[in-house]
Amino acid sequence: MYLNMQTPIKYLPNLVAIVVFIIWTPATEASSCAGCVELDELNFDQTIERFPYALVKFDIAFPYGEKHEAFAAFSRAAHKVTKELLVATVGIKDYGENENKELGLRFNVDDKNFPGILLFKDGKVDKFERFPAYLDVTLDNLKKFVTQNTELYIGRDGCLKEFEEFVKKYANKEDSEQRKLIEKAEKISQELTSVAAKTSAKAYIVFMRKINEKGYDYVEEETKRLQRLRAGKVTDAKKLELQQKLNILEAFRVTKLTKGLPNEEL
Repeated sequence: MYLNMQTPIKYLPNLVAIVVFIIWTPATEASSCAGCVELDELNFDQTIERFPYALVKFDIAFPYGEKHEAFAAFSRAAHKVTKELLVATVGIKDYGENENKELGLRFNVDDKNFPGILLFKDGKVDKFERFPAYLDVTLDNLKKFVTQNTELYIGRDGCLKEFEEFVKKYANKEDSEQRKLIEKAEKISQELTSVAAKTSAKAYIVFMRKINEKGYDYVEEETKRLQRLRAGKVTDAKKLELQQKLNILEAFRVTKLTKGLPNEEL
């Protein structure tokens, strides 16, 4: 239906509603962030003070793009593992009444450095860490940022905090010491009740045994093998399983030091 001088007056309200829907629907979808709390100049302080930790993204009023999607993905991941972290957004407008602009300036965030991501601690608005400008805003970098600056653990999909600690202790130990750690890991895996946790624990233990047997070259070889499988024609469920194994294997990569063959001469 076209709006012209012959359009009956009775249709005008419906046409206005359609126009408003078309204009605002994309913006609403673009700004979606499941689990994120919208903060403003009135509720900012009192909301931050209610949580031990709060990760807040200062951005344009209707954010979109890879950085916003990464933050939304982090929100979903964080809500699965902790209730102590508030994930929130502040939408700053540079038009009309410039809503929340002063709030952004208060924390040195404006349209020149959007998005600005701050991690508040101990429920205090004057105690925070700023997400480094040199880092890309990705899901993994956000997880690392929060994990490194808090007591919370928000690991990659499939990763388990207790087993990540085993990996740290496991690196470059003598074979006998590695086998003892594997035995401990197996005992802990038997106490797990979640099917997902048991599946992840099994992957950790398999990787630990393989590294004990073959050395750290196995990490690179297995990574390439899993990547090839994931790139092939597999179901979404299988892709997720393979990605979780890759995430777990990555923990062994960062702890690789000097473990070599038993008879290697120094």
